[in-house]
Amino acid sequence: MTRYFIIGISIFIIILLTGCTASDPTLATVGGEKILLSNYENKFSESNSGWDSSAVSSVEERREFLDLLVKFKLKVKEAYARGLDKDSVVVSEMDFYSNSVPQPYMLEKEVIEPGVKKLYEMKRQELRVSHILLRIQKNASPEDTQKVYSQAMNIIEQIPHTPFDTLAVRYSEDPTAKKNYGDLGFFTAGRMVPEFENACYSLKPGEYTKKPVRTQFGYHIIVMKEKKAASGPIRLSHILLRFNESLSDTAAVRDTAWLLYRQLKNGASFTELAKKYSKDIQNASKGGDLGFFERTRLVPHVGNLLYNLNVDSVTEPMGFNYGYHIFCVTEKKKFPDFKEAQENLKKEYQQTRYQNDHNKYVERLKTKYNVQIDSAVVSLLISSIDTNKTAKDETWKDTLSADMMNSMPIKYSDGALNMRDFVKKVTAMEEYRNYRMTPSNTWMLANKAAESVALERHARNYAKSVPLLAQLLNEYKEGTLLQRIEQNEVWEKIVVNDSLLKEYYNLHKDNYRWPVRVNFAEIYLPSDSLANAVYKKINKGMDFLNAAEKYTDRPGYKEKKGVWGFQVFNSNDLSLRASKMEADSVTAPFKFEKGWSIIKVLGKDSAQVKTFEEAVPEITSAYQEEAAKTREAEWVKSLEKKYTVTVNQEVLINAFKKKRADNR
Repeated sequence: MTRYFIIGISIFIIILLTGCTASDPTLATVGGEKILLSNYENKFSESNSGWDSSAVSSVEERREFLDLLVKFKLKVKEAYARGLDKDSVVVSEMDFYSNSVPQPYMLEKEVIEPGVKKLYEMKRQELRVSHILLRIQKNASPEDTQKVYSQAMNIIEQIPHTPFDTLAVRYSEDPTAKKNYGDLGFFTAGRMVPEFENACYSLKPGEYTKKPVRTQFGYHIIVMKEKKAASGPIRLSHILLRFNESLSDTAAVRDTAWLLYRQLKNGASFTELAKKYSKDIQNASKGGDLGFFERTRLVPHVGNLLYNLNVDSVTEPMGFNYGYHIFCVTEKKKFPDFKEAQENLKKEYQQTRYQNDHNKYVERLKTKYNVQIDSAVVSLLISSIDTNKTAKDETWKDTLSADMMNSMPIKYSDGALNMRDFVKKVTAMEEYRNYRMTPSNTWMLANKAAESVALERHARNYAKSVPLLAQLLNEYKEGTLLQRIEQNEVWEKIVVNDSLLKEYYNLHKDNYRWPVRVNFAEIYLPSDSLANAVYKKINKGMDFLNAAEKYTDRPGYKEKKGVWGFQVFNSNDLSLRASKMEADSVTAPFKFEKGWSIIKVLGKDSAQVKTFEEAVPEITSAYQEEAAKTREAEWVKSLEKKYTVTVNQEVLINAFKKKRADNR
């Protein structure tokens, strides 16, 4: 069992074991260690498709599983007795698990779940804000950044005595500000970058940010204009009437729109008029149905109008630069409760806000565990390596001195990460393996390693506080100990040599047989014309194998003169065709794969026992498996003598009854 297989097991399907109570009898003891009925029942049901199928299992099936559980306990107990829990391989494996196993659960509980709930609470409010944007170049110097910040503070000082829309038109570098005066209309969480949204949701109507808000776009000055409870989505239908390209029919289109509106007000069917007159080809056949819209997906003035309409109400014709719309509100939904929205919210959160929250979380952990990068060590590292090599090329470390390899580039409250472990971390970072070890990239990798250290330190402590994780890590430890002691006591004690394998072969040779086979040669050619030309030469007496050596176009077969060797009849289409032919017969060219083939049957072989040499791979595997079973049985018997095993058959027979009764 490898670490990668174990890590692939989902944390979220672990079943909590029932606590020990007076109604939880002891099923068995192994060297004084109790196996409670609840422990057995949960493990059995985990491996037997759940509780219901386990409840109808036979006593024999239960005994077989208990036997496996007892053997597992015996082996693990012996591993502890021999001190294998302190073995370097086991310690290394558990160090890996202790860091990696808790992290997905930890992030789910401490970042994702609270983040999704916060997003939901934010979405329950719709905001209308105005802003002024002062852009900053991505790689702006501290001096340039301070200059823009000072400009923003100067604008903020003007807000109490100058209309905000005037300031927005005058100063904002948002290209839409000249038209909308900085007004962004209504929106809700998930539509803007997190830093901007967080600042907006912290304001009350009429308030503005006393300091500029930094985002990837620059500095923002924000004023809260309006907050209201979010409405659920509305379903819309529309009739679209378009102008022609020359715009020569604008008046006629307008008149038609108003004519249709009057018909609707007089009771005409919106669906029928949409089917007949709407120029929205995609939706006209559906009666103009556009589906559901949230207010924030609509142009502000349109959204405000539509959300104030009752169901089945229609708007007056609304003019746009391409034509006229008449809208009808056909359905309104309430704002969903958390459980209803949770799945979609989680997806949206992970796409829009998770990375930002994750970064803040890691920074808090770095502070909590005092994780720091030693700048002097990293600077010396940069000056000692070949910057043309990539992170995945471990030879970049070959120029580092012994003293450098013992240095500590990252330190934390209760220890440090030495350069050797730093190198391992860097080369294991799949996302950055192709990055060259330039100074800026090396600093970036150092920061990523520091983040990793912070998460690892917290994961160790977090696992201790969560019984579910502590139990899981103990199961991984026992699995690792089992693997280690079985390697020592079973697999390493199996002797394999030719004399033993030949003895095994002589006893079991009838189990290793060739089925009926056919041997054939093929000439493979790219075109039918070339294939026919070669076929004529063969008919005129050219030796088939010589022709194959000269003409076949199949890679690797010229040197073999086209010979495939003995093949089972149904190995492929060629062997199947050859199986139906007489020995020494030759086919005419036929289409095969992307070219043309000619085949000749060289011989057929009846079913027969494989020679020792032919059967070696199968014999070796079978012999090792049989020897392992024998060795394991002998070893388990010795463990049963060393550690007393008792089983309460009465408890076993009554397994699953209590919960089955509870289910009734």
